[in-house]
Amino acid sequence: MSGSTAPDGAPEPFDHHSPAFAEHWPRIYADLRTTCPVAHSPQHGGFYAVTRYEDVRRVLREPETFASGRELEFDGRVVGGATVPATASRLGMMEMDPPVSLVYRRLIAPFFSARTVREYTPRLTTIVDWILDRTVESGRMDVVGDLGAVLPPLVIVDLLGLPPDRWQHYAHALHQGVSHRKGSARAIIGVMREMRELVTEWRERGAGPRGVCTALLEAEVDGRPIDDDLVAELVFMLLTGGVDTTTAQISNVVEHLDAHPELRRRLIEDPDAVPGAVDELLRLHSPGTGAARTVVAPTTLGDVALRPGDRLFLGIGSANRDETVFPDPETVDPDRANAHQHVAFGLGVHRCVGAYLARAELVEVVRALLRRMPDFAVDREDLVRRPVIPLVNGWTSMPVRFTPGPRVVPKDAAPLPETASAGTADR
Repeated sequence: MSGSTAPDGAPEPFDHHSPAFAEHWPRIYADLRTTCPVAHSPQHGGFYAVTRYEDVRRVLREPETFASGRELEFDGRVVGGATVPATASRLGMMEMDPPVSLVYRRLIAPFFSARTVREYTPRLTTIVDWILDRTVESGRMDVVGDLGAVLPPLVIVDLLGLPPDRWQHYAHALHQGVSHRKGSARAIIGVMREMRELVTEWRERGAGPRGVCTALLEAEVDGRPIDDDLVAELVFMLLTGGVDTTTAQISNVVEHLDAHPELRRRLIEDPDAVPGAVDELLRLHSPGTGAARTVVAPTTLGDVALRPGDRLFLGIGSANRDETVFPDPETVDPDRANAHQHVAFGLGVHRCVGAYLARAELVEVVRALLRRMPDFAVDREDLVRRPVIPLVNGWTSMPVRFTPGPRVVPKDAAPLPETASAGTADR
């Protein structure tokens, strides 16, 4: 089934790795929702693109039929994974299935709960202001490099207790990975190796950083400590999940507010509307391109019969723009009653464990920008989209101008010393 049109007019297979998809994904998804909501593509080993909200919701909520595991065997063929195609290495519990995945989720989730995030928010606010301090006096900033690529890695490194002077190194590797740049696999493997070395060091020392890392070190599953390699994998999963989607969404939010001054004015005048607007912006500009599942039991989705071993790509951005669920889907309405039902963070047993944190980061960024740089204007001549969005939908460069202002974070409250690098991260 077609996802776009070739220069000669012939239909092209749906391919979320293609430049055409990156440029035209809303239209491609809208066409598929109308004409073929469960569409087969021969790309990447063959898969079905699922584009309607109710179908995506069902797949996410039925792990017994649609599995996340990456080494599933069907008739001698091994398939699986939470992405299409599968990544070079397993993504922690994101690529495990119940009941095993739930064991690790229960260990990790308390450290990213709504209550934990509320308690962390004052620290988060300081980090956001400190990052803005680095450009506020100049009146210029690249939203991607100076804010989006800095905040999420700093926050997750801070929360996990990883070496603060390594945040930029981790961010560079992860940004490379989601863009599938040349050498990205080597960079990712290098970060994973660092996680294993840190876990070995923590184990030898008898304790890791306060919080989730030590909880994983001290936990027992089936009466035995969690293997060090798996601890490292889970820490890497948290590091990965805490960076690129939020990086992308910060730029998506800024671009939308720049293009819709009436919404910006409303949020300046009514800061209480910011959380609802953030949910709506997550719905409309879903930063995660999609998720994958593998059929493990015969079933029907829409009017398509599926067999064990079939691969599904769930169009998160399509589900969140489904007009049968979200009327007038292109409009951001902070008062939309069902905005929270978006699936930008997934759903069910694999809903993003860091969803509360990511949403809080976006809320604090919007509030800080509108408080400190309310007249920001995107330089659209130099605005650059990501050329491909296989995993994450965002921007490569987003320069803005604004009226210069003063710094607000005292030196003794800075999250990093002035000598630490927090400049533009590679993306």
